[in-house]
Amino acid sequence: MSADPARVHKDEELPPDAHGIAISTLRESLGVDPAVGLPDAEVLSRRSRFGENRLPEPPRESEIRRFLRQLQSPLVLVLIAAAAIATVIGAMERSGSILTRFGDALAIILIVLLNALLGFFQERRAESALRALSSMSVPRARVLRAGVPTEIPAVMLVPGDIIALEAGDAVPADARLLVATDLRVDESALTGESAPVDKDAGRSLAPDVPLAERVTMAYLGTLVVHGKGQALIVATGAQTELGRIAKALGNSESEETPLEATLRVFGRRVLWVCVLVSALLFGWGVTKGGDTWSGALLQAVSFAVALIPEGLPAITAIALALGTQRMARLGVIVRRLPAVEALGATSVICSDKTGTLTQNRMTVRVLYAAGARHEAGPASSAAVRELLLTAVLCNDARFTPDPKTGTQALQGDPTEGALLTAAKQGGLVPESLRVERPRLAEIPFDSERKRMSVLVRESDGSRTVHLKGSAETVLPGCTTLRTADGERPMSDADRKSILEEVDRMSEGALRVLVFASKRQTGDTIEEAGLTFLGLIGMIDPPREGVTEAIAACHQAGVAVVMITGDHPRTAAAIAREIGLLRAGDETLTGTELSRLTDDALRERCARVRVFARTTAEQKLRIVHAFQSSGHVVAMTGDGVNDAPALHEAHVGVAMGRGGTEVARQAAGVVLTDDNFATIVSGIREGRAIYHNIQKFIVYLLSSNVALALAVFGATFHNGCLPLTPLMILCINLVTNGLPALALGIEPPDPAQMQTPPRRSATGLFGTIDYVGILLAGLLMGVFALMLYARPWLDRSVDPPWSRAMAFAVLGFGPLFHAWNCRSRDRSLFSLRPLLPMPLVGACLLSAGVHLISSAVPALRPVFHTYPLSASDWLIVVVLSASVLPLIELAKLIGRPLLRRQSSVDALKERRLPEPGGDQGGGR
Repeated sequence: MSADPARVHKDEELPPDAHGIAISTLRESLGVDPAVGLPDAEVLSRRSRFGENRLPEPPRESEIRRFLRQLQSPLVLVLIAAAAIATVIGAMERSGSILTRFGDALAIILIVLLNALLGFFQERRAESALRALSSMSVPRARVLRAGVPTEIPAVMLVPGDIIALEAGDAVPADARLLVATDLRVDESALTGESAPVDKDAGRSLAPDVPLAERVTMAYLGTLVVHGKGQALIVATGAQTELGRIAKALGNSESEETPLEATLRVFGRRVLWVCVLVSALLFGWGVTKGGDTWSGALLQAVSFAVALIPEGLPAITAIALALGTQRMARLGVIVRRLPAVEALGATSVICSDKTGTLTQNRMTVRVLYAAGARHEAGPASSAAVRELLLTAVLCNDARFTPDPKTGTQALQGDPTEGALLTAAKQGGLVPESLRVERPRLAEIPFDSERKRMSVLVRESDGSRTVHLKGSAETVLPGCTTLRTADGERPMSDADRKSILEEVDRMSEGALRVLVFASKRQTGDTIEEAGLTFLGLIGMIDPPREGVTEAIAACHQAGVAVVMITGDHPRTAAAIAREIGLLRAGDETLTGTELSRLTDDALRERCARVRVFARTTAEQKLRIVHAFQSSGHVVAMTGDGVNDAPALHEAHVGVAMGRGGTEVARQAAGVVLTDDNFATIVSGIREGRAIYHNIQKFIVYLLSSNVALALAVFGATFHNGCLPLTPLMILCINLVTNGLPALALGIEPPDPAQMQTPPRRSATGLFGTIDYVGILLAGLLMGVFALMLYARPWLDRSVDPPWSRAMAFAVLGFGPLFHAWNCRSRDRSLFSLRPLLPMPLVGACLLSAGVHLISSAVPALRPVFHTYPLSASDWLIVVVLSASVLPLIELAKLIGRPLLRRQSSVDALKERRLPEPGGDQGGGR
C-alpha cells in the first residue's frame, strides 16, 4: 500500500533526528512510496509550504547604507555638527565672498567625505575580489517523481523526494539513505572529518549521535566520492544542517575589533569634552560682552575643531588600507579594514584542522612490506612493487586531465587516489597496468565486509585476486606472507608482528589498509588462502610551513588551538607533529565539552590545545569562552561548519582557494593561497600598524592639545583674535596630515614579534603616552599664547600679527615634534634610519604648504593671515624647533621609569601558557 501524501507534515514541521528513525516510519511520516516518488500535485503543494531548496541569503547591504555606515564614528558626527553650525554662521554673514563665508564648513565637509570614501571603496574592492572566487553550488539532482526518473534543478527539490546518488555527485539536500552500495561521502566541509565516511542505510542510530557519525544520512554541501545510493529527502533549504549553520551565522553579531573598541571609547570621550567645553566657551562669550552670539558660537566651534583630530579617521583608514595592500601582495584579501590591526592584537588563534593546518588530501606516509617500513617514493624492492600493484588493481579511482588547470584531477575516493599517487611515485603506471590486467569480477567495499576484492586476468591468462581492507577482515584469510626471499607460511608470531605494526601506525593517526593477493584458476573470487603483501598507512598531512608558522606564533606569545570535527586520535597526532600539542597539554572532545558549563569550559580552555569531534555550535562556544577570558581571538577555517565562529571571532580568517563560500562571507580576512603561515605575516603587519597608529595619534593629539590651549586661552582676553576653524583645519589636515601619514607607514620593528600581544583591555595609550601628549601640547600651546600676549605688552603690535605668528608656530611646531613621535622612549638619534625619506619629504612638503597659506597675498583673506618679516619667521623657527630638544630631555628623564613600569605590566599579563609550558597561568 502506498503512503498517503496528505499525511505529511500536518504541522509543517520536518521530522527531527531522521538519522535515528526507522525507514518505514520515515516513509509513512513523509507520505511517499520509494518505488514511485511524489506525484506532481504534491510536489507543488510542498514547495508552496517549504519554499525552494536554497539557503537563505543575508540581505546585501546597499551602496548608500555602506557609505552612511562610514559616517557613524562619534568624531565624524561632531565634525558634521560643526560643519552645520559653520554653514549657518556663514549664511548669516552679509559681507565677504562665498569662499570666505563658507570656507570653514566646506573644509570640514571635505574631510568627512574623504574619510567616508576611503572606507567605502576599500570595502567594495574587497567584496569584488570575493565575488571572483569560486562558490559552492549544487546545480542539478536526479529524482524519482510519479514513477519517472528525471533530472531537475536542485532548488526544485522538496521534502519527500526520492533522489539517486553516485560518485561525483554533490548531495543536494539533507536525506535519509534508503540504499547505500559501497557509498562513501566526503563530509569535511560540514564536519571537519578528513577521511570519507562509509555510509550504511540499515544501521540503527541513537537520536543523540554526533553529526560526524550519522552514517544513515547524506547532507547538503557534502560530496559523494564512491559508490551509489538512493535517499529520501527529509530537509531542504533553511531546515538542512547547512541551513541551521547559515541561520546561526545570520543571528550572530561580529565581535568589535580592539582598534574599533579603542577608537570608539576615545571618540566618545573627545565628544563629551568638546560638547562641555564648547558650551562653556559659548556661555562665556555671550555673557562677557563684546561678542555677538554668532561670534561666541564661532569660537565654540573653533574649540571643537581644534580639539578633534580631524585627520585621525582618514589617516587611520589610509594606514590600514596601505596595510591591506601589503597583505594583498602576500595573498590576503582584507574585507574589513580594522581586521588587519586586530590580527596584531591576537592572543589566541583557533584553527580548523582539515584544509587549514592540513592539506585536505590523503597522502601515503608509510608502506610496510617484507617485514620493513618504507617511505613513499621509488619502489625499493620487488615486495614493495607487488604491494603497490595490488593497490592499483584493487582500486576504482582514476586521474583525468582537467582542461581548466592543465593538471590531473582525481575522480573517486581520496583514499584510493592517494594509493594511485603512491604507485606513480613508486614507478608504476596505473593506466597501463589496468589495461594489461583487465578486471573480471569484483566484490565492492561495504561497511560490513570492510574490504574490497577484484579478480583480474594476467597476461598469461591466469587469474589473480587482489584484496584490500581492514586488518580484522583481511588477515584472517591470509595463510602465507610475502618476504624479501619470496613466499612462506604465516605463523602466529607473524600475525602478532603485523598487528603490532598496525597498532603503531594507528597510534600515529594513520589510516591503515592491509593488502593481499592470490593466484587462482576459477572466475569466482576466492577470499581464503591469501598471501599477505603488506600495509599502507595514509594521513591528511600538515601543510608546508605550518610547523614554522606555529613556532613563530609561540615566540610572539600567541597560542594556537586546534578545533576540528575529526577523530581525537587523528587530531592529536597532527597537533604533535606540527608542534601544537606538547607534554602536559590536553585534548577535549565535543561530547566532553557538551557536559561543561560555560564557566568550566572557560577554565579548561587554559589547558586544552586540541578540541576534537566538535560541532559548529561548539566551535562558537569555544570562541566565546576565550573571548570572555579577555583574549583577542582569530578563527581560521574553510568549512561550512566554521562559518559561525569565523563571524563572531575578533578576526575571522577563511581559506579562499579551497574554502567554501559560506566561510569566506563570514570572515574578515580571506587567504587566497590557503596558507596558515600567511597568518604570521598578518600578525606582524597588524602589530606594526597598531604601533604606527599609536605614533601618529600621539602626534596628532599633541598638536590638538596645543591648538585647544591656544583657542581656549585667547577666548578669555578681549582684543585677541582667535584662530578661525579654517586655520585650525589647515594645521590639522594639511600641515599635520602628511607627517602623520609618514609615521603610519614606518616599517615593522623586528622586535615586535618577540613580545606578547597587548592585552585587549589595554587602552590605546599608557600613562607615559598621555604625559608625552600633554607635555608636547603644553609646550607648543604656551609658545602660541606667548605670541598672543605681545599686544598686551606692546600696544603698537597689531592683534592680526599675533594671530598670524601663533598660527605659524602651531603649524611648524608639530613638524619638529613628528621626529619625537617615532619612539615613545628611545632617542631620535638611536633610531634607524635616522632620516627616513617619507617623513623628511612629508615635513618639507607640509612646511611649504603652510608657508604658501601665510605668504601668498591672495590667500591671506581666506586664511586671515598677516604678512610676516624675516625676523618674524626666525622667531617662529626657533620656538617651533625648541620642542625637539625639550622632549628629548623628557625622554632621558622618564626612560628608567618607563622601563620599570613595563616590567610591572609584563608581570600582570594574563596569557594562555605556551604549549608544553607552565600551565599555571601568566608569564
